Formats: sequence, C-alpha cells, structure tokens
Amino acid sequence: MRSYKAQLLGVEVEVLEFDEGVETVERASKASGAPPDAIVKTLLVKAGGDYVVVLARGNVRVDMEALSRALGAPATMAKAREVREVLGVEPGAVTPLSERVKALRVVADPGILEHEYVLAGGGAVNRLIRVRTADLVNALRPTFLEVFR
Repeated sequence: MRSYKAQLLGVEVEVLEFDEGVETVERASKASGAPPDAIVKTLLVKAGGDYVVVLARGNVRVDMEALSRALGAPATMAKAREVREVLGVEPGAVTPLSERVKALRVVADPGILEHEYVLAGGGAVNRLIRVRTADLVNALRPTFLEVFR
C-alpha cells in the first residue's frame, strides 16, 4: 500500500492505494485494517425520478422501505450502468468527494459521526480515502436519516 495527501472538493484527504481491489467493505477492511463500521459505503439510489446518494457505515444495510418513506418515493438501488452514467465511475470505485455526488441529494447514516475519521471509496477499485468525518459532512451537507439496520 502507498499513501499520499490530496484535495478533493477542497477537503484534505489521505489517499490509500492498494495492489488489490478494495471495492467491497470486506476487502477494504482486510486491506486497510479498519473495522467495517469505520468504512463508509457511497451508494446510488433511485427514488422516483431522482438519484440520491446514500452514505452508510460498512456494517449496516439500507432499509429500503424506510428510505422510501423518508424520501416520499419508492427507492431502489441504482444499476451498475446508472452508477457509471450518473457518477462517472465503476460501482465499487465511487468516492463521496466528487462534484457528481455533491450535485445530488445526499443522505447519511448518523452512525458515521461516531468516528473522527472514516475510509471511503477513492475513485478507483484499488483506492480508498481517509477523511475527517466533519470535513466529509461539511463538504456534502447530507441529511441524516435513521433508515439503516
């Protein structure tokens, strides 16, 4: 693994590059040594005719029924093709700190606030970013919802 500092959306992050893929929570946890609850998944959801980004701890699942109620429209996970079209990267490579994510409504798991720093996707399947949680929240201004289990 190699690491270096970078700026994404004006936020200082530590980029971690691995020789293997870290596109799943299990792989990211194993490669980085971070517990799954300190890894943030960046998920694309379609609700009605709109796309919404969901930030969730790696050890929880999105309760799609609760999310649908909270958003006021039936919510479904976006297909891989939609992730590529809307966010411009492959599924498993999505980083929350991108202009495309920032342009969408962002919903977050309040549990991410339990960590001073979290790991998230880094824009490639072999890359993670380590970011101060407060900086991530300030950059994306998510709505925190209790729609996780």
